[in-house]
Amino acid sequence: MSRRSLGYLSNLGQGLKAYIDFSLDSATNENGSNDDQKDLTSFANKTADTTPPKKPETGDPDKSDDTEDGDDDGDDTDGSDTVDEDDRPVGVIYARVSSEGQTEDDEDSDDNDDNDDDNVDSGSIEGQIKQLRKVADKRGIRLPHDPFIDKAKTGQNFDREGIKHLFRTAQKTDTDHLLVEKVDRVGRNAAETLYFISVLQSECGVTLVTPSGEQDVGENEGLMHTTLMSLMAEIQNDLRITKAKKERVRRFLEKNNWKCSSPRVPLGYTETDDGWLTVDPDEKKVVREIFRKFTECEVYAETRRHIESKFDSDTLNGHRVKTVLQQEAYIGKPQIPEEWIEDTSFDDNVVDDPELNLLETEDGDSVSEATFDEAQAIIERKNQTDDSDEEPYRLTDFVDEFGLFPTVEASAPARLIHYCGEPMVKAGQVGLGGKFDITTHRYMCPSCEETEDPSDYYRKWPKQHEAEKMDLIREILESAESVYDSVAEAAAAIRNRDAEDSDEEESDIDDEETENDDE
Repeated sequence: MSRRSLGYLSNLGQGLKAYIDFSLDSATNENGSNDDQKDLTSFANKTADTTPPKKPETGDPDKSDDTEDGDDDGDDTDGSDTVDEDDRPVGVIYARVSSEGQTEDDEDSDDNDDNDDDNVDSGSIEGQIKQLRKVADKRGIRLPHDPFIDKAKTGQNFDREGIKHLFRTAQKTDTDHLLVEKVDRVGRNAAETLYFISVLQSECGVTLVTPSGEQDVGENEGLMHTTLMSLMAEIQNDLRITKAKKERVRRFLEKNNWKCSSPRVPLGYTETDDGWLTVDPDEKKVVREIFRKFTECEVYAETRRHIESKFDSDTLNGHRVKTVLQQEAYIGKPQIPEEWIEDTSFDDNVVDDPELNLLETEDGDSVSEATFDEAQAIIERKNQTDDSDEEPYRLTDFVDEFGLFPTVEASAPARLIHYCGEPMVKAGQVGLGGKFDITTHRYMCPSCEETEDPSDYYRKWPKQHEAEKMDLIREILESAESVYDSVAEAAAAIRNRDAEDSDEEESDIDDEETENDDE
């Protein structure tokens, strides 16, 4: 690595030091943490009360009270190097790979040189575990738990079962060390990874250990080393992703490899031996009929039913009608998204291949390339919404407008779960209608888009009658509040009058008592 790169990483590491110091202080605060650590603090809180950790397979996890004090009774043999099995520090192993192809040993992990840990395949779960067992044995660390493993899981976040189980175990058992092959096995997001490691050490007393040694983030040296390793891992990951994306673009545009664009071959084609596409005559008929029917009815669900009725119920084989209609390969111009070629040397994202054209004009058939353009116009129109200069009303806006109780009482559940059980998502804007000059959101169920009629998977919230009901309830509550105020005023007047009468009675009694005393 160049001196400039190391200098850059060092500067970033120094910048993060203050952040980590603050995180360490915040982690021990029982009243919670700063908003900057919200995600990982939520992670810690979320995992704290979940399922209990796996029981240790060997050894007694409970340490004797007699061993906690460095000044013992002197019963141990002086000068003895023998250490009781249960007195050794306890460690846990964590191993992670980010793809299925790395989950087992491959040709790179066939090196069985026990004296060279660098030759262990870093992409192999078993390779990592093998190396870390050696580290534990060398450092006298006991491993009562099975290794915690995350297979084919990204390190960009902490939504991983293995790392969650590890954290729960660290919270609920006496654990001294976390053994990982590299810091980036914990995570590839530098800030989150550093915060996780600091919380693990400050709250659970667990120190990170790698083959290069113990990484105590409570000390400057360990903190800076871990910071640099985390930053390097994040930068390397970004470079790897960029390189992989450029290679996919190159192989699609220059080598005509379809799988670099999409893992699935479009309806109407089969894959050739060299990875490109060739026309399937039978499926070509289906594709042309999809375009003909859709431009006629303009409804996805009706088009699907028509195709399944005319051909076979399995004809579409999982292909979505909308996806089929938007496939540019059908006009001989397969392409990748334009954003893919950004920051590359490629100027065009399209491969011109007339042999793939399924919509060319044929005698006696109205379908043509113009039909493709017509279908795109229909899709665009269906996607369009009633744009407004004003921001559409949200749930909180309706609560502010009508009050919480009227909003809840007047409409279906505000989270908008479709009757199929799936949550609905925003799908544009629409006028509320009626007496309300309000723009609100329209919602749809993605799961039912191609199996139901639009009237069944679209809805706006609230509907006009629901908004009217909100308004009515609000008026009733306001009227009731007015009545309540009137009653409260009358009650207060009565209480004041009773108080005055009581004062007069007490005054009369006092006068009588005074007269009696005088007599």
